[in-house]
Amino acid sequence: MKQAKKSLQELILGALARKKAKKQSDIIHDIETILEKYDDEDRKVKPKYLINRALKKMIDDDMVAKHETEHSSFISLTSSGRQRLRNIKLNSDSHLVSTTWDGYWRMVIVDIPESRKKDQDAIRYILKKAQFVQIKSSIWISPYPLEHMMINMKQDMDLDESILVLVTDKLDHASEKLMMEKFSESQ
Repeated sequence: MKQAKKSLQELILGALARKKAKKQSDIIHDIETILEKYDDEDRKVKPKYLINRALKKMIDDDMVAKHETEHSSFISLTSSGRQRLRNIKLNSDSHLVSTTWDGYWRMVIVDIPESRKKDQDAIRYILKKAQFVQIKSSIWISPYPLEHMMINMKQDMDLDESILVLVTDKLDHASEKLMMEKFSESQ
């Protein structure tokens, strides 16, 4: 089966995943190598130019940051770039999150100040995309092992005091039965 063609931004974000920073020239080389697989004969513009243009747009959109040294330029993800990468992974058909229950519930308690409305909306969007169910106005629950994503996100967004992530195997019988029903409905 042929893999779907990814956007340059997705390729760049993927190249920066799990790295503090990467040389701009290495990113360009890696992406050019990937683009060769697609072998687009109709392409009239050189891949290096397209990649540099995509990087410039991502810098302008605050998805990546550029760091200059005497000898090289480095690119790193910003918090909004990491958030975009998470969204891409959650929307992917091949994300590696288990959808079988391991006996633990993941609860996220959110209390973000109204002054950070954009962050409230972003967290709500991510929780919904990750198939968390809202059980109270500020409490979300999921049987899926996504606690690491939520912990990383709250650190990236500087929301350590506004988000609490709990993992437990203990719910009262009636609540657990209700949650099992909610998640079997959403499947």
